[in-house]
Amino acid sequence: MLPRSLLLLSLASADAFAAARPHLGLPPRPAARPVHVLRGGGAALQASLAGALAGGMALPTATGIAAACGTLCYIRQAYIFSLSYGLSMLGIGGAVLLAAPAPRSPLLAAHAGLVAAYGARLFAFLLWRQKFQPAYDGEARLKPLDKTPRLQRTPILLSTALFYSLLASPLLFHLQAAPLAGASAAVAGVSAAGAAVAAAGLVYEAVADQQKSRFKMALRAGGAKDRLYMGGLYAQSRHANYLGELVFWTGSFLAGAPSIAAAAGLPLWARALRLVAASLGLAGIFFIMTSATKRLEGKQREKYGAEAEYAEYLASTNALLPKF
Repeated sequence: MLPRSLLLLSLASADAFAAARPHLGLPPRPAARPVHVLRGGGAALQASLAGALAGGMALPTATGIAAACGTLCYIRQAYIFSLSYGLSMLGIGGAVLLAAPAPRSPLLAAHAGLVAAYGARLFAFLLWRQKFQPAYDGEARLKPLDKTPRLQRTPILLSTALFYSLLASPLLFHLQAAPLAGASAAVAGVSAAGAAVAAAGLVYEAVADQQKSRFKMALRAGGAKDRLYMGGLYAQSRHANYLGELVFWTGSFLAGAPSIAAAAGLPLWARALRLVAASLGLAGIFFIMTSATKRLEGKQREKYGAEAEYAEYLASTNALLPKF
C-alpha cells in the first residue's frame, strides 16, 4: 500500500491549487458547463464533476473514480492491474471531457480524449485477449493469483487507485489551468507536442499488442511449439508494448506540464506540490514498466537462452529503446 503521506499530499496540493486560482489571472471556474443538457440527472452529474475536478477535490475525485473501477479486483485479484487500469483511465479521461468548461480548449480536449482512448483501448484489448488467448488471461491462469481474501484486497485497491490518479494528474492540472489564458505560443506548443507524443505512444502500443497476440494465436492454431515473437515492432525493441506505454505517459506528462510551469501566480510550494504529484505518477509507471521488463527478460533468457536465434536477437535489439 502506498504511504499515507501520498494521500495527504494529494489532498493538500489540491486544496492549495484551488486556493491559488485567483493569483493565476484565470477566469473563475463555472459551476457547470452549459453546453449539453443530459437526461436523467446528467446535468447534475456534470455540474458535480466540474466543481470537483476544478477545485480542491480533483485528485481525491480521480482516486474515487479509479477505486470504483478497481472493484473488479473482488472478482479476480489480478484485474486491479489490468481491466481496472484501463477502466480507470477511461473514467478519468471521460470525466475531464464532461467537466471541461465551454468553450472547450482544443488542447485539453485532445489530452483528455487521449487518456480516455488509452483506457478504452487497453480494456477492450484485455477483454479480447481473455477470450481468444486464455493462456494469458484465462481462468486457469488468473484464479491461482487470487491469493488474498476478497475483503482484504481493499487496501491494494485504494493505494492503486491513488497511484492511477497521480498518473493522470497532469490531465487534472491541465483542466484546472485550461485554456491557459495568456499563455505564450511556446507554452501551448509544449502541450501540443506532449499530446502528439502521447498519440504516438498509444498507436505504438496498440500495434505492438496486436502483432504479438496475432503471432501467438497463429502458433496455437497451427499446433506449433511456442516461440518468442521477433518480428514487427519487436524486431527493434524486445518489449515494444512496454515502450509504447512509457511513451504515452511521458506525452501526457508533457501535455500537462504547461499547467505547472505557466502557473507563475502560484506560490512556489504549491507549484512544487503539483510537480511532485505529477512526477510521482510518471516515476511510478517507469518503475513498474522497467521492473516488468527486467523480469520478463530473465524469463526469456531462461526459456530461449540456448537457442542461437535468440542470441542473434539479443545482439540486434534493445530491451526497450528501438535499435536500428
